[in-house]
Amino acid sequence: MARPVSQTDRRIIRLLQRNARASYAELSRETGIPESTVRRRMDRLMRLGVIEFAMLAEPSKLGYELRAMIGLKVELRRLEEIAETLRGMNEVTFAAFLTGNFDVMIQVVVRSQEALVEFLTQRLAPIEGVRSTETFVMPYIIKRTTSWVLPDIETDAPASDGADGDDLAADSDDLPAPVEAVAVPSPRPRRGRPRRTVESETAAR
Repeated sequence: MARPVSQTDRRIIRLLQRNARASYAELSRETGIPESTVRRRMDRLMRLGVIEFAMLAEPSKLGYELRAMIGLKVELRRLEEIAETLRGMNEVTFAAFLTGNFDVMIQVVVRSQEALVEFLTQRLAPIEGVRSTETFVMPYIIKRTTSWVLPDIETDAPASDGADGDDLAADSDDLPAPVEAVAVPSPRPRRGRPRRTVESETAAR
């Protein structure tokens, strides 16, 4: 069975993570494979859900100065209902179910402290099943969640991940067509009297 992601795919992913605006021609030069293959591989990776493209905006440059993490303790029987509500809130940029002191952790982006208070009291508190919250303001982001880059093949690939056997099948359209064998007809036997050779004439004498 072909592997979902090959070594060549991983190279393409890392290049795109470093520069999401790289063209097919640039990716082709970096990987050494034809542009048509790069395009087909990227389409396949998107179809499999391995990669996706999105536009990221910097909130602080747009007037949204305050980021905060909020821990929620909730009624677990209402977890999916609460999760659906959180998904529909534009202020919420991240939400996850946790094990530990909190049941759910969310990250929010708002314009100011006043906006944060309004979010906590007017938007979050009324949600059925939310028992309590604890807020942690983030004045300084050390590393963003979007900064993760796929590790190099040499340090992350499994030992058995050698030559891309599935690459050959995936890239078969870019290989030269095989030379077809041409059947050469055998010579037909000559009709009539057999040709006399020098040896036969000598023997007749």
